[in-house]
Amino acid sequence: MFAPKCAGCNKAISNNVITALRMPWHVECFVCAECKCRFGAGTYYEHDGKPYCEQHYHENRGSLCAACNKPISGRVITAMRNKFHPEHFVCAFCITPLSKGTFKENGNRPYCHECYRKLFVDARA
Repeated sequence: MFAPKCAGCNKAISNNVITALRMPWHVECFVCAECKCRFGAGTYYEHDGKPYCEQHYHENRGSLCAACNKPISGRVITAMRNKFHPEHFVCAFCITPLSKGTFKENGNRPYCHECYRKLFVDARA
């Protein structure tokens, strides 16, 4: 008798089977390819043909917020070679949101124009 092979462990499946990513899996083998955690509420994310939890999917895709390290879905601000939730892209000194305009950078940290002037321009004079 033919038994399908599990995509996770490559062993025959004789009991319960999960079909995901067009492949059969043992229930215990269908886990995040990175951290090996089980998927809550049946939610998983596919990347390069492998199943991932939300955190590792976004980590592999480069869509984690540089400020809070949480997945970004929806609006994103890309600045200083990083991605941010709009509410997390703020001035490093006064914490004013920078999502509506321009900013200055110093030491790989963003500043509003006013704080930049006070801290780095006027301070030198």
